Amino acid sequence: MKLQDNIIEYINENQALLNDSFPDFIKDIRTKAQQDFIKKGFPSQKNEKWRRTKLKNIADQYYHPGINMIFDKELKWESCVVPEYDRAVALVNGHYVAEKILEVLPNGIVIGSLQAATEKYPDLVKRYFNKLVAQQNKAFDDLNAAMFADGLFLYVPKNVQGFRLQITHRLDAKIDALINVRNLIILEENAQIDMVQCDDSNQHRSHFVTFNAEVFLADKAKLNWYKYQNINNLSAIFSNHYYEVGSQANLYTNFIELNGKTLRNEQFAQIIGVAAKVDLYGLYLADKLQQVDNVIFVSHDKEGSYSNQKFKGILDDSARGFFNGQILVKKDAQQTNAFQKNDNILLTDKARISSQPFLEIYADDVSCSHGSTTGQIDEDALFYIRQRGISKRDAQLLQLYAFTGEIIDAIKIPELIEPTKDLVKKRLNGKLDVCEDCILQCQTRT
Repeated sequence: MKLQDNIIEYINENQALLNDSFPDFIKDIRTKAQQDFIKKGFPSQKNEKWRRTKLKNIADQYYHPGINMIFDKELKWESCVVPEYDRAVALVNGHYVAEKILEVLPNGIVIGSLQAATEKYPDLVKRYFNKLVAQQNKAFDDLNAAMFADGLFLYVPKNVQGFRLQITHRLDAKIDALINVRNLIILEENAQIDMVQCDDSNQHRSHFVTFNAEVFLADKAKLNWYKYQNINNLSAIFSNHYYEVGSQANLYTNFIELNGKTLRNEQFAQIIGVAAKVDLYGLYLADKLQQVDNVIFVSHDKEGSYSNQKFKGILDDSARGFFNGQILVKKDAQQTNAFQKNDNILLTDKARISSQPFLEIYADDVSCSHGSTTGQIDEDALFYIRQRGISKRDAQLLQLYAFTGEIIDAIKIPELIEPTKDLVKKRLNGKLDVCEDCILQCQTRT
């Protein structure tokens, strides 16, 4: 594989550069990850979770592996879908960009560059960093750990609540680039925040991104994380999200996957406390030759916990999709409630989706279910809509928009609902710039 060989060559020739500016405990992790990646390389498509992902489209390209990418600092990084926020930050080509690279806010929140946090708060970072990722032993985790330059560090102290953070994650390298981003997010007991992340890119270059996030929710902590992915048709993002959820903690995610050559979001939630709640929602829209994957794993380790996975997808043209959802209920996790649902609409006979929900249960006092549906537009419903004088195309748009409603309506930030509806309307209409001629008229204009 061309890219794999280039990465291994770069690692072997740039050990000092890769390990520069990091303390010894990070260097040790990076060195082991470099060795593991050189040994294992990219995952084989004989692996069931990678069998339907077109890795060859990425592996045969050349992406510059240098970690110090040049970007335009004059661009307005604040642009995103959320209209109101307490703080806006930007990650550009994997680097944290702000006037203050690491700061402590009046409420005690620490936010800034992960690289800077390893120097100023080494004990805190060492306590959490790589704790969850190390359990997985995945090839792209090794690549990320071996080569990440920076990322977001966020620490929310005990009892701090009502904080809304906007994150712009932008790809803006001047060359086709391999970019690796590493985030560490820690919420202490009874802390609560909302995060809105927008993945964006310039329109001229091809990027391949590994994005890893480790998230720790202490007892009674609450995190709502919204992610919007709208990158160009040349680029790919492989994101791994790892969550540790304490007693009575509440994790909610809603990922809206709008555009990109290849988007792969993996989420791994380990519920280590009692009476915790995990809700994972997602909506993916793909066309042309795009690929969109969602891999979900929720482990119930303690009693009385709840989880719900709900994902919907619409695939057009020759797009490909993959959903793999697993729920593990361990022996001590009695009185668990766990549910999983994946629904898809295929608009052509060339579009494909592989949906694999899976339950693994070792406790006997539980309520668990899973399901998956794949179909086409309801022709009967389409007929009745058209009886009102609506064209076939507009009737299809209305039906598709109604299909997405369950995911959009689950958004917990009221100010975020209409902007999300607008993005979905535009995407369903085949564009993300204007929607003047669409029957689904937008409430806000860009």
